Amino acid sequence: MDLHTLHVEHTVALGLYTVLTYVNSWLHRGTKGVLWFPVYNLCGFIGALLIALRGQIPDPVSIVVGAVFFPVAYLFLAVSLTDFFGERFGRGISDWRIQAGLVFLVFIGLIQYGWLHPDTKARLIVYSLVLSVQLALIAYFVFRHASGILRVSGGLMGAVVALISLSNVVRLLGVALHGAPADYLHSGPFLAWTVLNNSVLQGGVTVAFVWMTAAALRQDLQMQASTDPLTGLLNRRAMEIAAERQIALCRKRKQPLSAILIDLDEFKRINDSFGHHFGDTALVAVARCLQQHLRGHDLLARLGGDEFVVILPDSSGEQALEVAERLCAAMKELQVVIYEDAQIRLSASFGVAQVHGSHVNWGQLLVDCDKAMYSVKDSGGDGIWHARSDLAVAQ
Repeated sequence: MDLHTLHVEHTVALGLYTVLTYVNSWLHRGTKGVLWFPVYNLCGFIGALLIALRGQIPDPVSIVVGAVFFPVAYLFLAVSLTDFFGERFGRGISDWRIQAGLVFLVFIGLIQYGWLHPDTKARLIVYSLVLSVQLALIAYFVFRHASGILRVSGGLMGAVVALISLSNVVRLLGVALHGAPADYLHSGPFLAWTVLNNSVLQGGVTVAFVWMTAAALRQDLQMQASTDPLTGLLNRRAMEIAAERQIALCRKRKQPLSAILIDLDEFKRINDSFGHHFGDTALVAVARCLQQHLRGHDLLARLGGDEFVVILPDSSGEQALEVAERLCAAMKELQVVIYEDAQIRLSASFGVAQVHGSHVNWGQLLVDCDKAMYSVKDSGGDGIWHARSDLAVAQ
């Protein structure tokens, strides 16, 4: 295989990757990291173009400037991925000073062995060593952060970057053991296969990133579909799905499960007196108050209007009453600011019910909670009632 031809092919491929990732960044505007990724491909394209023009342009430009564009490209790859995963670029192994330091080491090595004292073997050893370290750090970072819906696509990204790092290690060992000719473009099949391998793997990096952005978009859409836009809690549909899953799980494990329905007292009067803007502010404050007094695995949703519901896995009726008492006490202490010098207190009616028997589903459990809650409403509100009257606590 002709090495020069392979570098031309590499240049064309990287140019195509640049265009594709630019289009991807335009389609996924607002997604973190997408604006930096085309810069990664663009730097690679410029580097490959300068190397492919060897013999047509001054050697220092092709050997030093062209080659250094690749570690610069990987620097922007690191920036893109740290931004994508929501990390601040400048911590730990993704510290920009480490990546910039590695780029600087490559640059010094290229000047020393590619211009001042030409030595193809030494240049390739230094180049391969630093790039392998740079890529290994990026791969490690991705493996650490690829989780949830990004586990598969992020895992692919980490694997491909790790393979490029390994490819550089193989090149380093091959050159160290067998040397390299003075004229790099007349190297044998070993270095030609390395260029071809890197060209294919860099395409894999692009595919993995496009897959990651699609997965992130899907995650955002799923979150929007399952989240109440005002409070950020689960919405009614998402709670129905989650509740049925939890009920099935509690039956399988033979564990109790309870629910609490919460309805704010006289909320319409608040909207009529102070306006819907304040009503929305009050709902958000109530949501935050309830969240602060629940366990991490409890489920909280806004059913609509001023109604909230809590699912308490592995909780009996007595335990659910204790939780309801805690929430009720927290509501009594909650003060919602109307104006700078005016506040209002809220109260709520709590209906508690527990899954009993294999025939109970989410709909029936919610009906039981609703009946208990209206028992409190009929008594004037601001209290707690359990569907089993012997457990009721009126306040």
